[in-house]
Amino acid sequence: MKIIILSVGKTRDGHFAALADRYFERISPFLKAGIEVAPESKDGNAARKVEREGKEILKKIRERDYVVILDEGGEETDSFSFARWLSAKLDESGGRIVFVIGGAFGLAGEVKERADHSLSLSKMTMPHELCRVFLAEQLYRACTILRGVDYSH
Repeated sequence: MKIIILSVGKTRDGHFAALADRYFERISPFLKAGIEVAPESKDGNAARKVEREGKEILKKIRERDYVVILDEGGEETDSFSFARWLSAKLDESGGRIVFVIGGAFGLAGEVKERADHSLSLSKMTMPHELCRVFLAEQLYRACTILRGVDYSH
C-alpha cells in the first residue's frame, strides 16, 4: 500500500519542501509514501486554470486509487480519529490512497466527483505548500499513533 500526496505545482519555498521531505523520511519505516505534482496552469483566468489543473490531476489518478480531496468543506477530524480512519483505509483499499491538494483557486468539479472522501485540515485557508507539510505531519502522526510510538501526546 502506498500513500501519495498529489498536489498542484512545485513547492517554490525550499523551507516547505524540506519540512515535507523530513516527514516523508519519518514515515518511511511505517509505509510507502511520496509526493506527486500536477503542473500548475499559467492561465490568467481562474476558472480555466482550475479546469486545466483538474485535467492534469485526473491524469495522475489510477482507477483503483482511493482518492481523498482536501477541501475546507470536508470532514473535520482529530489526529486519533484520522489514524483509525487511515488504518481502515489501508486495510481495505486495493490501490493507493491519494490525497489531492488543489492549486490556489481550488479543485475542479471533475476532481471532486472522482473523490471517494473529502477531508478538511482546517476551516482556515492555507497555502497549498503549507498544506503539504501539515498533511505529511499528520500522516506521520497517524503512523506513530497506530504503532504506539511516542510522538503524539
